[in-house]
Amino acid sequence: MGYVDLHLHSTASDGLLSPTDVVREVAARGLRGLSLTDHDTVGGVEEAAAEAGRLGLDFLVGAELSANAPGRSIHILAYGFDPADDGMRSFFRDFKADRLRRVDEIVKRLQTLGVGLTLDDVMDEAGEGVATRAHVGRALLSCGWVREENEAFRRYIARGKPAFVEKMPTPPEKVCELVRRAGGVTILAHPGRDYTHSELARWMEENYDGVEILHPRNDPGVRRSLEQLAEDQDLLRGGGSDWHGTNSGAPPGSQRVPIEWMRAIEGRCAAIQ
Repeated sequence: MGYVDLHLHSTASDGLLSPTDVVREVAARGLRGLSLTDHDTVGGVEEAAAEAGRLGLDFLVGAELSANAPGRSIHILAYGFDPADDGMRSFFRDFKADRLRRVDEIVKRLQTLGVGLTLDDVMDEAGEGVATRAHVGRALLSCGWVREENEAFRRYIARGKPAFVEKMPTPPEKVCELVRRAGGVTILAHPGRDYTHSELARWMEENYDGVEILHPRNDPGVRRSLEQLAEDQDLLRGGGSDWHGTNSGAPPGSQRVPIEWMRAIEGRCAAIQ
């Protein structure tokens, strides 16, 4: 028995703490294990796995991968894949380049709106991590163009706002197939926030291995609906805090994800391999 957190972010992408410190926070909260799921990178996985081993925590390789459909961003939690797989390495390399292209275009659009932000301002926020819109938001805040990070999204960089730029076209079915070829499984991230029940039922049949049931933005009714869907279609169950660091939402362990869900993911990956 015990609990884990399978949705966490570090400074390898848009989190505020290093992979080591994320793992230490998980341990401090009495959890049994975790997966570090940074956006489109496994840059923090080796460090996090080493710290998890030192602290006696179970660790599952993970990442939150980007996909999209017309007018919609789709986030896919990938688990148990081989980070050294050539296909995965190519995906991460291409997305790192595309995220830099995207951030550069966002900055140019902001400048045309009279916002004096530079690409260097954003990259200072990103550090060694993969650049994201969150880093743009933090740069806008640090440079005094907005009063809070959420204002940056509301005014400028959310979908439909004047500085929004889409990521490169990436169909979710291709992402799911890529992960499977690398020995992993895919779970649709925070589905209760973005999708209808009929969409989910169809997508689970076509592409995904599971759904993220326990997420801070999934209300009790959504969780019950997702649990029924998982039972009806024999899906893997996922969950986690989607924590990005200190003072950034629900903390690790807040979602009470049973360690049995992590074991089921590991078992499905073992069957693939």
